[in-house]
Amino acid sequence: MKRVFVWLGLIGALACAGASAQPVACHVAYAGAVRTVVVAPSAHAEPTDPQLTSSSIAVEIVNRLPPAPGAGVTVRTLSVREGQPQLLHQASYLPGAPVTGPHGFTGLQVVREPVRGNELTYWCEHLPPRQ
Repeated sequence: MKRVFVWLGLIGALACAGASAQPVACHVAYAGAVRTVVVAPSAHAEPTDPQLTSSSIAVEIVNRLPPAPGAGVTVRTLSVREGQPQLLHQASYLPGAPVTGPHGFTGLQVVREPVRGNELTYWCEHLPPRQ
């Protein structure tokens, strides 16, 4: 009987991991340009590079698979000064974060770039799993 519960627990964990293994689309606006970045789920050990970079700002979006540490979506906005990145903003969202409005599971986020004063805005949404 104990083995049945263990197997049911494992099946349930795998089902949850599969349900939250969705790609995300993040809509980023900066300096008059709007870009949509699609980020597939990745394992914890996979390195990430910024998806968007300019001379003064970089955006990193990570979509980690559960049950790895840091599972869920993390968005980091970095200011780049003299080639050195400095963290401006970081937000983390749990796997399966609920949608609460028209701007996906993150809501509309605004980050001001400190040197030029430009605003970067973003919001992210879950996409259907790829088949």
